[in-house]
Amino acid sequence: MGANGVKHIRAVARAIDVLRCLAHADAALGVTDLERALTLSRPTLYRLLATLEGKGMVRSFGEPRRFALDYPVVELAGGWLARNDVVPAAQPHLDRLWRATDETVAMFITADSATKICVQELQSRQALVFTRGIGFSEPVTVGSSGSAILAFMPPTEIDSVLDALPDDAARAAKRRELATVRANGYGATSGTIIAGAAALAAPVFDRLGRVCASVSVFGPEARLRDAHRDDCIRQLLATAADISAAIGYRGDAAAE
Repeated sequence: MGANGVKHIRAVARAIDVLRCLAHADAALGVTDLERALTLSRPTLYRLLATLEGKGMVRSFGEPRRFALDYPVVELAGGWLARNDVVPAAQPHLDRLWRATDETVAMFITADSATKICVQELQSRQALVFTRGIGFSEPVTVGSSGSAILAFMPPTEIDSVLDALPDDAARAAKRRELATVRANGYGATSGTIIAGAAALAAPVFDRLGRVCASVSVFGPEARLRDAHRDDCIRQLLATAADISAAIGYRGDAAAE
């Protein structure tokens, strides 16, 4: 049973689960991989995959057969992204940040108040890099890219999101972190999600003064430090401000 008491169509729900599983995989998956990840029977998986392949959402190749997303999925994602003003507006600014820092640059938006999704990523040209991938999603309470958004949400939304944390100690620690983000204007984490990785993130605001995205720079802790870290912070804050201005944010005047 879904929202408003409407029944789910099980086959559609399962097909979406298959697409999500393929989207988050680092490589094409076999039926055994999908069977293990989704706990669906092999006959059910073959029917779902055949239908999705027939509609162009999935392609198969090799022996034994392996499955991956096909280009029409990109078209669907592109249509959604095109309706979000911040995504096309941010592109030239993200490109400049990527060139200026020579680190991986990404932008996250909220799929809902509790979840962030990566909508753009430019991978560092250096030999040692850290990436998450376009389409990667996780709770907004995780990492600097989430904190840079969460810290500037309305207090009632922050309270609602933090209610999902496991205990009072975790909520108190996150509130202290968010206060630091608001004071500094950016978030910073080290080894929080990936061991040895450091991340910086700054918020992006829309024309009404609402936080709508975050811009991130991330790389190895050994490289993202000292003068280089300071320069990355400066470039990051300037980029977030430029993107905000590009979509109509006018600072304090936007909230009046």
